[in-house]
Amino acid sequence: MSVTICLSEQLARRRLSLVELSDRTGIAVRHLELLRDQKAVAVRLRTLESLCRALNCTPGDLLVINDEE
Repeated sequence: MSVTICLSEQLARRRLSLVELSDRTGIAVRHLELLRDQKAVAVRLRTLESLCRALNCTPGDLLVINDEE
């Protein structure tokens, strides 16, 4: 089982860039890149909350569990 962060999809739907999202959330572009590229090993709840507020979505829209065997 793995968790995928669907940040790219959410940005595309809203036609936002990482820089614009960074401006809205205060999260560094480099950290957003790590999330987008599936390189992050952890996400703080505060970060998740900031992303959800800026993108007007829920955590379930950003995080997807993949059942892998």
